[in-house]
Amino acid sequence: MTSPFLNRIQLESQRNRVADAYLLLGNSRIRLRSATEEIAGFLLSTPTPMEHPDFAVLDPAALGIQGLKVEHIAHRKEGVESVESLLRFRPSEGDSRIVALYEADRMGPDAQAALLKTAEEPPAGTTLLLTAQDSAQLLPALLSRCRIHRVPSLTSEEQLRRAASMGLEDSDYLILQSALGNTDAPLELSTSDRQVLLSLYQGFREWVADPSAPMPWLYPPEGGKLAEQREDGQRRLGAILGWIAELYPQLPSGTADRLDRTAQLHLVALADIRGQITPGVVFEDLAAQCEAAVTSDGQGL
Repeated sequence: MTSPFLNRIQLESQRNRVADAYLLLGNSRIRLRSATEEIAGFLLSTPTPMEHPDFAVLDPAALGIQGLKVEHIAHRKEGVESVESLLRFRPSEGDSRIVALYEADRMGPDAQAALLKTAEEPPAGTTLLLTAQDSAQLLPALLSRCRIHRVPSLTSEEQLRRAASMGLEDSDYLILQSALGNTDAPLELSTSDRQVLLSLYQGFREWVADPSAPMPWLYPPEGGKLAEQREDGQRRLGAILGWIAELYPQLPSGTADRLDRTAQLHLVALADIRGQITPGVVFEDLAAQCEAAVTSDGQGL
């Protein structure tokens, strides 16, 4: 069964109205990536687009970065694949070529600006496929050069099937949904990241029941690149805020007040880590504030 957005692309193709650049917009990174592959497969007439020599993907996750940079758009560094280097030669097979740029909304303004000319006038036969979850993060000039197609999230049935295939119990899946604020996000995490969050949830619930219990999510992120530590830190802080929001209406007033004060401290820390303050510093400050709050209040935060 052909998906609705692919139906639209096929109709545009029949009318010779395929755009030079498309923006696939939606909440689900899983669906955005599969939609990109579907469109690439159709335009390149292949059931296996990922194996086709004329389908190139620039993926921040695969590169270990938060978002594509200028050097991934314009050729600046030897050994760094870029849109410009990919378009230097004609397609290997036929006359069509697809270049996908995942998570375009995480690109900085300078990288987006570097993409404007190519998005407006790519080489003949080239189609750019950009994905994004938040169009507000894209330059208006870049948006104006793209034909936008909205890609729906996975259905509830699809989510549950995928979760089960990953060995996720329904209860754990719901815990991760609350942590990440997105129904598809748990399915995009690595197994180790899911296990870390589920372990933190157990510690969180113990702390809710007993304010003197440890707060294991406050250990500073360690290992990996700074961007990975920042992402880990944001995920942990966001998880605590998500779990607090879910539990808050069910709690007695004293516990609810404690969680409200905790949420305020964590919101400030989340803003700091997003503001490029070193993750280790953010977590050290947050732990100190939480400890000071416990010391000043015999009932805990």
